Amino acid sequence: MLLFLASFFLIAQGASVDLRNLSVVRFDFDNDVFLGKDNSFTAGWSLQLHSRLNDVWGPGYAKWIGRVPGLGDGGRGGPITRWAVGISQVIITPKNVGIAAPQPNDAPWAGMLGAAVSWSAYDNRRMAALQVYAGCVGPCSAAEPVQKFVHGDLGLGPVPKGWDNQLANKALFNVNYEYRYKLFVDRPARYFTPGRFAHDLSVGSHVGLGNVETLIWGQVEYRFGWGLPLGFTKAPDPPGWGIMLDPVYVDPTTPPPSRTRGLRAYFSLMGRVAHVTHMALAEGGKTVNGGEQPKLRPYPGRYVTLAGLHVARLPFAVHVTEYRYYRQGRSGIAGSSDWINLSFEYRF
Repeated sequence: MLLFLASFFLIAQGASVDLRNLSVVRFDFDNDVFLGKDNSFTAGWSLQLHSRLNDVWGPGYAKWIGRVPGLGDGGRGGPITRWAVGISQVIITPKNVGIAAPQPNDAPWAGMLGAAVSWSAYDNRRMAALQVYAGCVGPCSAAEPVQKFVHGDLGLGPVPKGWDNQLANKALFNVNYEYRYKLFVDRPARYFTPGRFAHDLSVGSHVGLGNVETLIWGQVEYRFGWGLPLGFTKAPDPPGWGIMLDPVYVDPTTPPPSRTRGLRAYFSLMGRVAHVTHMALAEGGKTVNGGEQPKLRPYPGRYVTLAGLHVARLPFAVHVTEYRYYRQGRSGIAGSSDWINLSFEYRF
């Protein structure tokens, strides 16, 4: 058995694979315990399936998705097209989870559960994406039993005692659109090559409309490292707040990159400035025990940076991203909203 595994690894390491023919399954895990705390954005996860890289939209998608600005496929040899589906959960708690009484001067007890579908079209210069999300906030999210199981049954934290104060059930719906454009692109020969350094710089904007979050943000994105893939950074925003993406690009008209089984290690830095007019988890409202949770003002998340480490060797990849929020003290949250995302991918 050991000999078989060793031979399989050596074969896999040396062979090349056409990335255009591979789909992606991804598990995202979000938690602030990696930063030595357990409050505000305390935990989250999502399970996603991303399609293979298609040269053009199918006839059904071309008639409507292909007409959204930026999402046209440009015909044969143009941008590649992708779709993705996923489910996700987010858990929010105040700083002290051991208090059963209401904590009106801190983050609410709340959870979100939902499903999303996204579509994207991009090359190595520009990218556009659209997503539709539907879900709920409240006991329907199953945030309470999940946290009680992890903290109580598994003993991985203090037993949460304040879930009677969680926000009441409410349906959620959001539409998100994003566009990115590269200001600087490295030489094509530098991309995808293990051991060769490459970097690029892009700007972008994002709009969300709905009762999950209504906002607009602008961002700057810088990627650098060895074996850097063509495309853009995968920002692991929870669906509904952001868009599920796997923006790795391979030109549909040229031979696929060689040495695709090689080890790649690269980094990403993103800075965002947002204007938020509605955020479901910050709007307060009725709680399940008949109380009233105050609104959080100003909204958290106006200034955010994302620092990412990305390591890949086909068919696997691991991404680690830190979300850091600035000017948090004014939002009424007793703790910090910072958190870490771990993302695990398998291409097949």
